Amino acid sequence: MKEIFIVSNDKFYTNKKDFFNSNKNTFTWINCFEKLSKIYLIARISKKKLSFKNRIQKIKLLTFSDLFSFKEQIRAKKILIISLTPFSFLIGCFLAILGAKKNNVFLWLVSDGLKEYSIKFGFIGKMFYGAMLFFLKKRVSILTCSISLKNKYKSKLVLPSEITSIWFKNRKSLFKKKNKNKKINLLYLGRVRKEKGYENLIDLFDKIKLKSSLSIVGNDFKYLKKRNYPINPNIKIFSQVSSERKVINFYDKSDIFILPSYSEAYPQVILESFSRLKPVIIFKEINFLKKVFPKGLFCCDRNNKSLEKTIKNIILNYKKIQLEIYKSKLHTLKDFQLQMFNVLNKNN
Repeated sequence: MKEIFIVSNDKFYTNKKDFFNSNKNTFTWINCFEKLSKIYLIARISKKKLSFKNRIQKIKLLTFSDLFSFKEQIRAKKILIISLTPFSFLIGCFLAILGAKKNNVFLWLVSDGLKEYSIKFGFIGKMFYGAMLFFLKKRVSILTCSISLKNKYKSKLVLPSEITSIWFKNRKSLFKKKNKNKKINLLYLGRVRKEKGYENLIDLFDKIKLKSSLSIVGNDFKYLKKRNYPINPNIKIFSQVSSERKVINFYDKSDIFILPSYSEAYPQVILESFSRLKPVIIFKEINFLKKVFPKGLFCCDRNNKSLEKTIKNIILNYKKIQLEIYKSKLHTLKDFQLQMFNVLNKNN
């Protein structure tokens, strides 16, 4: 494999040397193939610079109209479609019309889109996503990062990660015994969207009777504008952070990470939290993750009493839990890049 086509739903801005994107994960996935001679990126175009910058020498950004000129390459080269969206669905269908072979086209389901569309758009959203997947899965090979989705769609498992050596620096200094009388610092970092459950988390935090604070760090404030920020002074809202060191600093200042999502596949925030020895709380909708992360991950019911009880239990056994996390092996960026490259390079 010397060249690859990558389809992304993200918007990209580019100048002569650099690419800009609002989603760091996408650059991580593209960089899995940086050793190839050429990467053709099919994506939407942005007219303004975005948060994350990457200098990728061998990449060429293609628009829909450009695809006619690459008909022969499309028939012969490997194609990776990152996530199923209306945009990637249309591109996938057009690639099939141009002659892309099923064995060469990989659809990577990085989340449980069926649940996400159901949460965001109700029954109609569920039916719409189901129809896209039903039509496209006959024309692609499916990859996923979720054990539950792997069994559901009979797909190959590929686990993403952005954990590099910087995340493991000075870990021993993070060990601490928590005093139950001191303020407990809670953190949520990720997309601020309906399906991520941030509204429910704010509501639960308002009801728990603990000396605590909650920091929310996110990259989409469509649902959480400044005029609608929580009144509670113990809730702090922070916009997207592009610096890796600043992100690590948020984890280091926290005691417990809370992931309130209603739907997940393989959340990288869990890897990030564990790399900084922070216990994680999830809710019962995604309790299957306990099988993936048996140590350091705690599941509770979606109510304030259960959440409060779980937090107290973690604080009571904090250092012991940190030690269990410390001994756990974490999936790293190198692991992910090797796995992704080997899966797509098979039979070449």
